[in-house]
Amino acid sequence: MNLIAIETATEQCAVGLLHNDRITTTAEIAPQQHANIILDRLEGLLNDAQLKKSQLSGIVFGLGPGAFTGVRIAFAVTQGLALALDIPVMGVSTLENMAWQVFQNNPDQEQKILIANDARMGEVYWAEFKTQNGQLIRMNDDQVSQPKDVNINDFDTAAGSAFHDLLREHINDNKTRPINANSLPDAQALLEIAQTRFKKDQQNIADIQPHYVRDKVVFS
Repeated sequence: MNLIAIETATEQCAVGLLHNDRITTTAEIAPQQHANIILDRLEGLLNDAQLKKSQLSGIVFGLGPGAFTGVRIAFAVTQGLALALDIPVMGVSTLENMAWQVFQNNPDQEQKILIANDARMGEVYWAEFKTQNGQLIRMNDDQVSQPKDVNINDFDTAAGSAFHDLLREHINDNKTRPINANSLPDAQALLEIAQTRFKKDQQNIADIQPHYVRDKVVFS
C-alpha cells in the first residue's frame, strides 16, 4: 500500500509517504505558504522513493478543525489528486492526530488525554480521548467552546496551542500533569493511523467534507 499524507490545518505544512511499510515525512512552519509549497514537497517525497503518482493507493489527510484556509488547502489538494488518480481517501481529525501522538509516547499507559487548540475569536477546539488496553479511544466529538466550558480539570495528559494562554487560568487544581502546548498535527501520525484503518475507513472524495466544527470561520 502506497499512501501520501497531507496535514495543513495549523501553521505547520506536513506531508508524508508510506511506501514498502516505511514512513517518510517532511514538515515546516510556513504560515500562509502552504499552498505555495505543498505540491513541491509531495513531489520531492515521491521522487526520493522513485514512485510515480499512478502507483499511489490512496491519500490520508487532516480534516480539521483548524485554520479555515489551511483545512481548505489540504482538502483541495486531496480532492484534486484523488479525482485525477481515481484513488480513495481517508480523513482524520486534527485533534485525533495530536491525541495519537500523545498515545504513542506512552502506548502502555492508561490515561485521559485532552487536546485543545486555539480556535481564534477567544474560543477553543477540543476533544477528549483515553487509552485503554493499548487502544486510543475517543470520548467525545470535536467541539468548539469558550475556554470556561472546556472540561479542563479531568485529564492526565494534554496537548495543544490553547494551553499557551487561553486555558492556563482555568486549571484550578494542584496536580502536576504533562502539557505540551507546542504540539502540532503531523503527517507521521496520519500514516500510522492509516496503516491499520485505511482499508476499513477509506471513502470516495465525493463523500467527504472538511470538518470545520463551527460555521463562522476565521481566515488564517
